[in-house]
Amino acid sequence: MASRNRNRVAPKEQNAWNIPVQTKSESDRQPARKPSTANGSKGGAAAAAAAATSEPAVVSSSKIPLPSSMLKKSQEKFNQVQRQHAETAKKYAAEYVSSEEEEEGEDASGQEAGAAASNDAATRNILGDVLKNYHGAEADVGKTQEYLQHLLESRNAVCLICIETVKRADRIWSCAACYTFFHLMCIQRWANDSMSMKRINHEQQEGYYNNRGEYIPKPALDVHWDCPKCRREYEPEAIPRHYECFCGKEREPNTHPWLIPHSCGEPCEKQLNPACGHTCRLLCHPGPCPPCPQTVNVSCRCGSSPVKTIRCAQKSWTCARKCKRKLACGIHECGAQCHDAGQCPPCQNRSKQPCLCGAQTKEVNCHESRWQCDSVCNKPFPCGLHHCEGVCHAGPCGPCPLGLPRSCPCGKTETRAASCSERIGTCGDTCEKVLACGQHLCPERCHQGACGNCLELVPKVCRCGSTKKPIVCHREAICEGRCKRTRTCGKHQCNRKCCDGQCPPCDRVCGKTLPCGKHKCSSLCHQGPCYPCNQKSTIKCRCGGTVAEVACGRERKANAPKCKLPCRAASKCHHPNTHTCHPGDCPACVLPCGQPNDTTNCEHPCRAKCHDAVQVVTREKNFKPVGPWDVPKETVEVKTLPHPACTVKVPVMCLGGHETADWPCSSSKPSSCGRQCGRLLKCGVHRCPLACHKVTHRASTTQDSRCEPCSAGCTLPRPEGCAHSCALRCHKPPCDPCLVSIKSQCYCGLTQVFYKCHEFYPTGMEGKEPEELAELARRRESFLSCGQKCIKNFPCGHRCTSICHPGRCPNPEQCSKKVKVACKCGQRKVEVSCKVARATPTLDCDQQCEAVRAQKQEEQERKEREARAEEELQNQRELEEYERKFGKRKHRERKRHQVQQEEKGTHWAVYVAPVVAVLIGVALYFLFVQ
Repeated sequence: MASRNRNRVAPKEQNAWNIPVQTKSESDRQPARKPSTANGSKGGAAAAAAAATSEPAVVSSSKIPLPSSMLKKSQEKFNQVQRQHAETAKKYAAEYVSSEEEEEGEDASGQEAGAAASNDAATRNILGDVLKNYHGAEADVGKTQEYLQHLLESRNAVCLICIETVKRADRIWSCAACYTFFHLMCIQRWANDSMSMKRINHEQQEGYYNNRGEYIPKPALDVHWDCPKCRREYEPEAIPRHYECFCGKEREPNTHPWLIPHSCGEPCEKQLNPACGHTCRLLCHPGPCPPCPQTVNVSCRCGSSPVKTIRCAQKSWTCARKCKRKLACGIHECGAQCHDAGQCPPCQNRSKQPCLCGAQTKEVNCHESRWQCDSVCNKPFPCGLHHCEGVCHAGPCGPCPLGLPRSCPCGKTETRAASCSERIGTCGDTCEKVLACGQHLCPERCHQGACGNCLELVPKVCRCGSTKKPIVCHREAICEGRCKRTRTCGKHQCNRKCCDGQCPPCDRVCGKTLPCGKHKCSSLCHQGPCYPCNQKSTIKCRCGGTVAEVACGRERKANAPKCKLPCRAASKCHHPNTHTCHPGDCPACVLPCGQPNDTTNCEHPCRAKCHDAVQVVTREKNFKPVGPWDVPKETVEVKTLPHPACTVKVPVMCLGGHETADWPCSSSKPSSCGRQCGRLLKCGVHRCPLACHKVTHRASTTQDSRCEPCSAGCTLPRPEGCAHSCALRCHKPPCDPCLVSIKSQCYCGLTQVFYKCHEFYPTGMEGKEPEELAELARRRESFLSCGQKCIKNFPCGHRCTSICHPGRCPNPEQCSKKVKVACKCGQRKVEVSCKVARATPTLDCDQQCEAVRAQKQEEQERKEREARAEEELQNQRELEEYERKFGKRKHRERKRHQVQQEEKGTHWAVYVAPVVAVLIGVALYFLFVQ
């Protein structure tokens, strides 16, 4: 509602004491004046009253430089208006009503005091309405409510990196694990510095040689950065580059006074956790999303209870029934309370059961029926000489292990003893088992037990790689040199004996002073900036009864904690102080006056807000400003105002006796209620149409001497469907039958029919029997039928044979129109009725159809043979023509006498013949192609 009414402007009205109250629109347009009170009060109420009574100031368009005192005053005015707007925003969040309801009957000081007094309760009410449908894990709901309450109450968050306030217009980033706010620039610098330190540390590391002489390279670079508060690790790609809202839908969200800071105002729509397929329905908000509030229809965990509607976050619910499933023993039932399938507890019934070997018997739980005792089996093997040395087991013991093939201790000689009673000794050969070093063999003779340490001298390189000397194989080579490398802190040397290059982290305490200026870093020596101080400091309220913890270093900038203890300052009116402890001056009293009202001189006590000590701002009326810097002098006085007119509601009956309304005591006189008089006139049908007027007897319901006599026509209801009014004057029922002729279209739409209105809509049909109503329906149908043949067509396409009728044509499946039906080849045709044609749409072919089909097929084959013969003949002609033109010619030897004749003279035919041959060839080619 607050977002709907924030642009509405309430009318400027006078309060009970005729003191002008400044409206919200004027407070936004005009700067508030700073009051100069005698008691030093600078509350927002005095500023609002001063701004309301101020005259329009001269527009400051002059370029005259202002003195420092005027600039200071301007800044103070700006701060005053800013505080006033903040209090107004709190009032909207607290009362949650429109601006007209806020300002009616209250001055500016009362509004601010009332909003401050009920801010906590109203915020809790708003959050209760928002989260009333969310149930589930109390930790998630509580964390979301805490974040929302901090933002609604304008409690500024603190950036743990720079220890500065996170303002509404700041560009921020919030951690995805702990939801803590940080300035965007601070977290970017923090992440880049952290990763740079890790890269520098990795570059300073080097590979090394181990005691076997193998080169161990330095570990791979693993660069990440973590949250300054919860230490959650993030990849380098996760460094925030843009300022986004909480839900991530909008970049660079605009600052809106009616939205949560850093929010886009759109639905969150994040996937809820645990994943259930639903999304968060709250508007874009900080902190974790509350549990899923959607409702689902699910059964209990055991599935024996009927399905019921429950919140999605609590869909795994437990009924009060007992589980009837059989336990693993197959004998007893579960009997536990409702639980998931496959999660029945072990059977706890007890019975006497023997152990695996059968030597002992004891009472055990049913699910522990196969139990193992601690005694040795000691059953004889089949050899009869040895006994089983295994612990209690089931089944046979098997053959005697000493009767199987055995070998000497070194394993080189394998033999099978004649009997299991014989003992296999050492073979006398060298042991030659691989020692623990994995390179040398045991040089001792075959022996019982494990081999000793390797005593071979081998050249080894020490851990740091500076010394190489022969040393016993099973020992590690260590020199006396000290490592001079710098540890990860970048300040202290390693100083480790024979270091292998992997210097341990620095074990000294950092000891740097943290940004809070009070404590020192207690972490181990490190590179880069220290983590923020995790200590807490305490701040107290004005009375000292309430203590709150804030981040260390924020004591001076943090607001005093909200104290719920009563205020200890002396009251300025006849009421005791009922508000809680607060900083600054006490707000104006908002309790009702309660004293006898001497203005109205009635029996009711004054119910107006206490007016014993009201700040009244007065200005000089004849003040003429010299320039824009000159402001009128203001005088703030605390006065006792007279009682306003009594507003207690008393019952007052209207002039006509229709209703009894509650009117203020100061104006409790009978008046017209504005309703119609409604007294029954002498005609017995109509009632008095005049507005509520003075009558002789208010309790009477019949015509009075001041009522208007009846002059209307008949208004009795006509039969249902009749739209014609009765032509007679006002009379008692019944009316004459309606004789108006009605013209209408028939059912087929070709002819107009005429009937009387009373025949179609007779009177007295209410409550008739079904037979009479059916007879009326048949009569109406006969009126609207023209008696001619219906012009509609059946679905088959033939015309309906019935007389003009309503609705669909009857019996469309009985159409008897003659149609022709043919066989598939179209040779045989028969004329039948339409209903028979729909049942059998085609005829069967006879012998004549088969003969015609065979004749057509033979004719088609003959044409195909002729076409193939013609095509072969054409191909043969083209081939002969091609060979004639491009075939190889025979060489003929010229005769000498012919050459001599050509030298004498060339005949014209020699030139003409080739040209004619070419032309004839081209003509034949085109002729064959065509």
